This record gives sequence, structure tokens and C-alpha cells, in this order.
Amino acid sequence: NDAKEGINVVRFANRIPLLFEAGADVSTRVAQTKIKWSSYKIDHKRDKIGVFVSIVSTKIPYKGTGKEYIGDDITEISHSV
Repeated sequence: NDAKEGINVVRFANRIPLLFEAGADVSTRVAQTKIKWSSYKIDHKRDKIGVFVSIVSTKIPYKGTGKEYIGDDITEISHSV
């Protein structure tokens, strides 16, 4: 009952939660713009949706000085999400 309505994205990189810059992250952008939620009969503005993304690699394309989010310039990551 604590989840808010809409899309809630929980992001991990190498088992570490990414807590900042969620709007700039590739997984958040894909979940909000590229997934057709209506094909799953889900109203993405009213229903509570949890999207969990975990990326594990030795070469994660972090953006920002503090490894705060994963850039969306890598198409392989965008397609996988």
C-alpha cells in the first residue's frame, strides 16, 4: 500500500541501489516512454507498477561524477530493459 500510483522504477547496478538521478537513467526512460503498457492491459498512470532493473557488468556506462545513473546512449542496454 506504500507504492504510489504510476510507474515506480527500482534500479540496481552491480547489486548496489541507484538512489539519485532516477529521471535521467536509461531504465526509467524506457519504462516511461518505450513500453506500451496498454498491450498488457495496464493503465500506467493509475495502476501501481513496479519495474525492477538490475544490471551487472564490469563495464557499466555510468554518467555523472558519483556513478549516480546509467546513461541511455548505449542501445543494447535500452533494448534489454
